[in-house]
Amino acid sequence: MIENISAFDEFIFKSAEKYLQTVVLVDDRIYESTSGSIRGGLAKPTSGLRKPALKSIAIDSDTKNVADKTVKDAERPDEISFHEVQNSFAKKHIICSLYQPKKDAIFSERSDTYNLCSAADVIIVDWDLHGDFGNKATSLVGALIEQSMKEIPHQLRLILIYTLEVNLRSVADRIYDDLVERIGKEPIDVNDSATGLVLTTDNARIVVLGKREDTSLPEYADFRVPEKKLAEKTIEEFARLASGLLQAVVLRGMAYLRENNRRILMRFHEDLDAAFLIHRILLLPDETFGQIIPLLSDELRAVLEDKIGEYPLGRGLALDRIVAGWCEKRWRAGNEGKFVIGKGADALEFAKDLFCNGPAIKKDYSAFQGNQIDGLVEKDENSAPKWKQSKTSKRIDLAEYLSSNCAGDSHHEKLSSLMSQRIAYDNALRALHLGVILKEVDRKGRYMICLQPVCDSVRMDGKTRAFVFCILDAPKENDSFNQIVMDLSGNLIRLDFKPKVFNCYISNFTSRTDAVYTAKEDNGQYIFQDDNGYKYEWIAELKTEHAQRAAEEFGRALSRVGLTESEWSRLKGK
Repeated sequence: MIENISAFDEFIFKSAEKYLQTVVLVDDRIYESTSGSIRGGLAKPTSGLRKPALKSIAIDSDTKNVADKTVKDAERPDEISFHEVQNSFAKKHIICSLYQPKKDAIFSERSDTYNLCSAADVIIVDWDLHGDFGNKATSLVGALIEQSMKEIPHQLRLILIYTLEVNLRSVADRIYDDLVERIGKEPIDVNDSATGLVLTTDNARIVVLGKREDTSLPEYADFRVPEKKLAEKTIEEFARLASGLLQAVVLRGMAYLRENNRRILMRFHEDLDAAFLIHRILLLPDETFGQIIPLLSDELRAVLEDKIGEYPLGRGLALDRIVAGWCEKRWRAGNEGKFVIGKGADALEFAKDLFCNGPAIKKDYSAFQGNQIDGLVEKDENSAPKWKQSKTSKRIDLAEYLSSNCAGDSHHEKLSSLMSQRIAYDNALRALHLGVILKEVDRKGRYMICLQPVCDSVRMDGKTRAFVFCILDAPKENDSFNQIVMDLSGNLIRLDFKPKVFNCYISNFTSRTDAVYTAKEDNGQYIFQDDNGYKYEWIAELKTEHAQRAAEEFGRALSRVGLTESEWSRLKGK
């Protein structure tokens, strides 16, 4: 484990360690007496394409001496212990597969080497394979990045170039130039603080590492890793692909699901096959297979609740240390605007106190002139401190102060949509049922939420059926709203749901199958069309609980009883 790191960084590291399972190491000397390739001569960074992205690392006047040293080293090849490498991963419970390709092996996307590497969590590649000065390694890395962007863009990928080359920057420049030719400059980010040795795309991270210590180019010292520490460095670099607090919890969750695969599978034992098929024939056949997904999702949820529970970060001091570590690394104080913590108060300590303890803050801020935190907390000897419900606007001001390093309200909006919206991936069919939010393509362009019960959205068998909707207001910039959804393009949409009878909208739909479905059109939209020829674009879908709440609120409005009563008596009742 890396020494002297915060509890937050340790939590991120341990989460990545728990998730990682497979590493493929590609080298040309695994099964020879001397392992690890070495090249004679120091290549200078010659890239012209990369200059706009990152300043070149200047090589000092002793470059010739460095090159002479490299040539001498080439005459006495270093021994690289692959046993040490495998052992370092074994200690972390990670499988490290050693693969030595033949000299005439190809490394394109149609090669066996590519197929093996594409299935691994991490790929480690020697730079100088069979004395080709990086040609094959460059081809393999380029193919992995290019194809993953096209075929599996949502899979995390870490690629490490592990080399005896002295000038690590020359290796990174070569990789960069090849990627620019394949995918262009735009998707590639160069980490300035890593002396140009780290390249990232949306789903991949490429890091150039040295196999041995070398003092000739000290700027690369942090990227020279001995075999026995390669596993630790690998986990550290993978953790940077998912370095958020929530991301670490998700990584742990996915790891727990893999650990509990037998428990999940045995819940669907083969003895249940006959019962399921009988269940199918007694219902509409196509509807039954759709029930497998909610059955499986319930089992996955049960495992996560059992293994992670309500305290995924721990409790008490352990939780406080992680949250405090997050504050120190990620939180940045902004200017005091609508909310003031008090003259002379330490902003970081205030943030730690609040993020760890909420309204039960430990420090007394009443001594700081102008502080506004005490006026927000309601204290009672018989109960825990809580926020004053009457101070809604001031609590929002506090939230804005605490999120001062965020991009306005967008992070809060994204979290809000994540908590209420059901995710839908691009290629799945879209069904019209309870909780689906549509937008009129024709006419007024209004938003509406479908309130049709799920059981009335299926088994239509070509019949015409009236669907019930409630019109949603699209508020202006400073107007109130109570729902945020994200459309397929990633746009956040604020909506206001008012369950009023006069907002009711009914339209007839006819299905040629047993339910109302639609597939993606060429322009990327999902369009439903009613019997009058009006079109509606699928925007989002609420989670079941949120959709049910909307239906309940609308049903309550429908069931409201109008009475003739004494106005004086009604006012007295209020």
